[in-house]
Amino acid sequence: MIMRVDLPEETLAGVLAKAFGNRSFLIGFAITLLVAAIALLSFAWTPYDVTKLVIADKTQAPSWTHWFGTDHFGRDILSMIMVGARNSIAVALVAVGIGMGIGVPLGAFAA
Repeated sequence: MIMRVDLPEETLAGVLAKAFGNRSFLIGFAITLLVAAIALLSFAWTPYDVTKLVIADKTQAPSWTHWFGTDHFGRDILSMIMVGARNSIAVALVAVGIGMGIGVPLGAFAA
């Protein structure tokens, strides 16, 4: 027995209009774009070398020279956040790749 379900066709424009009309989606989308922009910027520029230890600058409060301050080794926190965003996106892409590599064949096999 074959069951037929009639669903209205949704266009890409309709889906995007619905998504961008949702406040939660817009907030998440803005945060994702910000993290992606920071990660892309970190390939070209970071304020300070992430691996450089400057003991004289340890545990400084945020200032004009270190916008987010420094840690207990004197490393710039803004630079570490920028490089960390890059690493987070890389891990996310690997996880999506693994999920698709497993899920797509399983879905195709199940169909």
